[in-house]
Amino acid sequence: MLIRVPLSWLREYVDVTVSADDLAHRLHMAGTESKGIERRAWDKIWVGRIAELAKHPDADKLQLATVEYGEGRRKTVVTGATNLKLGAIVAYGEVGAEYLEGHTGERMVMKPKDMRGIKSEGMVMSEKELGIGEDHDGILLLDPKLPVGAPLSEALGETVLLLELQPNRPDCLGILGIAREVSALLETQLREPERADLGRQAPKALDVRIEDTDACRRFAVARLDGVRIGPSPEWMQRRLVAAGMRPISNVVDITNYVMLELGQPLHAYDLRDIRGGALVARQARPGERIRTLDGVDRSLPNGTLVIADEERALGIAGIMGGEDSEIRGDTTTVALECASFEPRAIGRTATRLDMRGSSGSAAARRFAWELSSDLVPIALARAVALLRDHAGAKLAGTVDRYPRPRPRTLVRMPYGLVRKVLGIDIARDEAIHILERLGFSGCTIERDILLAQPPVERTDIAIPHDLIEEIARIAGYDRLPARVPDGPLPLIETHPLEEFRERLRDALLELGLQETVSYSLIDPQWLGRLTPDATPIAPEPLRIQNPTTASQSVARPTLRASVLDTARRNLRHRGGVALFEIAPVYLPRKADLPDERWTAAIVLAGSAQPDSWLGPGRDADLWDLKSVVSGALAKLRVGAVGEVQSGAPGLHPGRSERRGSADRDVMTWGQLDPRVADLWELPAATFVAELDVASLHGRVAPPRVVAPPRYPAAMRDLAIVLDEPTAYAAVEEAIRAAGKALVESVSLLDVYRGPQVGPGKKSFAVRLVLRSSDGTLSEADVDRAARRIEGRLLHQLGATLRT
Repeated sequence: MLIRVPLSWLREYVDVTVSADDLAHRLHMAGTESKGIERRAWDKIWVGRIAELAKHPDADKLQLATVEYGEGRRKTVVTGATNLKLGAIVAYGEVGAEYLEGHTGERMVMKPKDMRGIKSEGMVMSEKELGIGEDHDGILLLDPKLPVGAPLSEALGETVLLLELQPNRPDCLGILGIAREVSALLETQLREPERADLGRQAPKALDVRIEDTDACRRFAVARLDGVRIGPSPEWMQRRLVAAGMRPISNVVDITNYVMLELGQPLHAYDLRDIRGGALVARQARPGERIRTLDGVDRSLPNGTLVIADEERALGIAGIMGGEDSEIRGDTTTVALECASFEPRAIGRTATRLDMRGSSGSAAARRFAWELSSDLVPIALARAVALLRDHAGAKLAGTVDRYPRPRPRTLVRMPYGLVRKVLGIDIARDEAIHILERLGFSGCTIERDILLAQPPVERTDIAIPHDLIEEIARIAGYDRLPARVPDGPLPLIETHPLEEFRERLRDALLELGLQETVSYSLIDPQWLGRLTPDATPIAPEPLRIQNPTTASQSVARPTLRASVLDTARRNLRHRGGVALFEIAPVYLPRKADLPDERWTAAIVLAGSAQPDSWLGPGRDADLWDLKSVVSGALAKLRVGAVGEVQSGAPGLHPGRSERRGSADRDVMTWGQLDPRVADLWELPAATFVAELDVASLHGRVAPPRVVAPPRYPAAMRDLAIVLDEPTAYAAVEEAIRAAGKALVESVSLLDVYRGPQVGPGKKSFAVRLVLRSSDGTLSEADVDRAARRIEGRLLHQLGATLRT
């Protein structure tokens, strides 16, 4: 999150003894990223005084303002502003000054203009034209104490540090948090702002109640009587504008000021609008709606925490208040609320309501981080003090509900760990001094154990390494030595299962499949569409406690749903798919973390071969899937994959197979049940396979090394006619059994069915490669081997050879 830190505001809490550039660099090197420094130039813009004011002689809505801006200089400008008075102190831009055009926001250069016959030499300027606000309706009226004739950059200019914070440092969301960092870096004293004594008296006709203690951790409110609504002090308005917020009124400005100062948001309610005399932190009711302060009517989704009275919601907790209870000009009694909320719930609600980005709620952006609950009374006391001083408020009591106080952490760190982690020695006294400068208390070393308690604002300190980081960044990361590693580079060792996964991926790609990647979180309704009767094929999935959407609310226990969804979406735009995905599935284990089981899933559907001059196209079939699976296993040298098990849920009962053991499937493959295919809007002829990668890895045969052959090979082609039901695998098995050691390889060249072999018959064209390890085969040797093979095929399979 980008925050703006006006340097003059920062100096109220800590003495800055270095330049702004040096300070930004030091903060950057200590872990608070600097994105730049903003400086107001305002060249040729001066502090001026309205010396004369008259109506334009030829325009009812224009005035002639004579501006005096030091050293006897006077200019006349024509303006349509209605808020000018004689003697008013204004910002005067002379000819040549740069300004922002009020309507378009474009940067322009001031030029003299003729306006209804009167020459206007320059301009008296608004907030928007100066670039310090959005108000363009009237002229910016300055503090009467400012010296006339002074450059505006000296009188009103502000240097602003632009800092990018990370979510682990919510303590730096306020100017005081940055001041604490500067105090530690520059070794200067930190000055805490004044806070009121909240006392112990309970307010009359005002109470708070927490109905959801998980979502609301702490809830406090102060009653303030005798409040006078008006503008906030000019110095406060300048700081708010420099920090990026628009001044509204003293009460609202003070709540924003404390949020920017401490990082803790607050909200002020008009007590007259609180029905029943109580503020309640509860979940939104079904169908509940609210009109927020930005004028938008909002329907509150389930899981929204609201701040309500006894009858209705008054605001969206941690995000924005409602119009029903906003501070008005006649407000005299204020209920000032300050609370601590569960950050993830606030972030989810802000996202659903589109109120989290840079244009959303400033409070939501802060509450979405882990703000300390201990900030609640601190921020409340600070706001009460400012309201007392600048709105005439009188404290009439406070109430603070904190059902489960956050325990303070005492971190224990073996001091020897500092050198082990950082590689350098840091003196013990220096380490303790650094931690004390950062606000840690109880810093001692006992028996080589450093003890330290983090300040209440720090929610990111819990383990010894957190202390080491604090010591290192304040001591200076530049003290860490930069050494070139010596000695041999370590060998990169790949985990055997990871290497096997990569080999499986390569094998499937070589076989013509395309790899897909999908989300691990899926829609639970998908799992009910994997069988015709919604019977589960996998264990009950693990449910996500805070899903961003219902369609990604469970961790997938099977890859089948993911690849079927991918195939469905791709088949809308193409004729066929041959896809695979290799990813873990998540299987629950009782009282343990889930079993992340790596799985490969394959899906074939639609066209496998398009029409061409070689012949008509064809769709994928079961043999395509079998060739892909068997081909991949052969490339990986995977042996037997287990016994055939009964049933393959979700697949065609007559065209599928499940292999493995009784307690774990290794491989499931076959045609998808046509009824399931219809549920997924897929062709009836859709084929899927699921492979347990770890189980396959355990069945890999060791590599076999064979010496290159010394003697040439002989090839012989055979055309074998068999009955239609005979499988090719039986043919290859018979050939190898008959040829024994001479058969080096057998490959299928073609399958023929037609009148030349007769009905009910088919012909396999097979190529044999024969080789002997003892010598070159003669023609007679090859003929004898061929006769043995022919005899085995004839007697075992009833085959004949075509000539």
